[in-house]
Amino acid sequence: MVGTELSWDAVQATVAELKPIIEQYRDDAEQDRRLPNAVFAAMRDTGLLKLWTPKEYGGSEVDITVFMRTVEELSRVDGAAGWVFANLAAGSVLAAHLPEAGAREVYANGASTPLPGSVAPRGRAKPVDGGYRVSGRWPLSSGCHHGEWLVVTALVFDGDVPRMGPHGAPNLAQLFVRHDEAQILDTWHSLGLRGSGSTDFAVEDAFVPEHRVFILFMDPPQVAGPLYRAGILPLYSLALTTVSLGIARAAIDAFVALAKEKTPTLSQTGLATRPTIHAEVAHAEAQLQSARAYLYSVADDIMASLRAGSDVPDELESRRRLACVNAGAVCPTVANQMFALAGTTPIYTGHPLERFLRDVRTASQHLAVSPVWWEKTGQFYFGLGLGMP
Repeated sequence: MVGTELSWDAVQATVAELKPIIEQYRDDAEQDRRLPNAVFAAMRDTGLLKLWTPKEYGGSEVDITVFMRTVEELSRVDGAAGWVFANLAAGSVLAAHLPEAGAREVYANGASTPLPGSVAPRGRAKPVDGGYRVSGRWPLSSGCHHGEWLVVTALVFDGDVPRMGPHGAPNLAQLFVRHDEAQILDTWHSLGLRGSGSTDFAVEDAFVPEHRVFILFMDPPQVAGPLYRAGILPLYSLALTTVSLGIARAAIDAFVALAKEKTPTLSQTGLATRPTIHAEVAHAEAQLQSARAYLYSVADDIMASLRAGSDVPDELESRRRLACVNAGAVCPTVANQMFALAGTTPIYTGHPLERFLRDVRTASQHLAVSPVWWEKTGQFYFGLGLGMP
């Protein structure tokens, strides 16, 4: 069982325990278009889902890079499983912003409670006595088949008018809805990450008490741990970006293994003996290792700043954004290089390189690594501040 005050060395054995279970059910996940119950149960029972749960509620509250390495290692086995883990476990960052009464209700059945949901503001929240009534339909809700709660994002309306915050932005409420108050819809027919179950769900006029609501980007964390001061968007972005690192790593490893066994058609020399292949793999390694080192270095610096009692300065947040968007660009390039070098072997459905290419291409479409961050971060270097997409 995973405990508290954990280093990567302490978590590593637990991750290794989970890997063969993910591998065993990987094909089932692709076919069923969702994370198998056996894999979810293993994530929960090993304690990995509580890595970012606040200590106040029995969690481990590990450093950012420990969480990232967990995501990366799981994603090397199956990108969809790594993606779901990252989403379910990172949901604890949201719960850290709830009033204590709400967080204790959410974690009533233990610190490994998964918290899937959707950041898309596709709902309407109407203030009523004691809370809100919320309705909407939310997309891309990875892992939403599992657990007791769904976290929804909704615009707060006073009558027909959106409620505005002090800086002129609309109030975006994060509301924790009971799973049985939602309808899970069958919409996840995707290019990649097919096993993630990132489908739509809908909620119709559900009551959510005030203690299970906070206002996104306005309400501060309600727990003491330094981790949560990093911000919701930065923590989610670091977690999800790391999925692509794991997939790209697996793609290089799979190609090298293939090349050692393959002699191309009409050739008298094995693929692994060709200097061109050696150079291409070395180039891919340099790209991936550089992107990974940049991302982990930034995560370490963020954690150091938080532990020193400081908030994350804009200069460091700019580097975080660049590290994420850079990795988001590099990883699909690496996977595509490995696929191209393998000839016709991986063009068939079910080949690992085919799946890696689909999975990393799908992951790279997420807002966390969107190319828009090049522009919105680049403007910082011209004295224009950090923009949002």
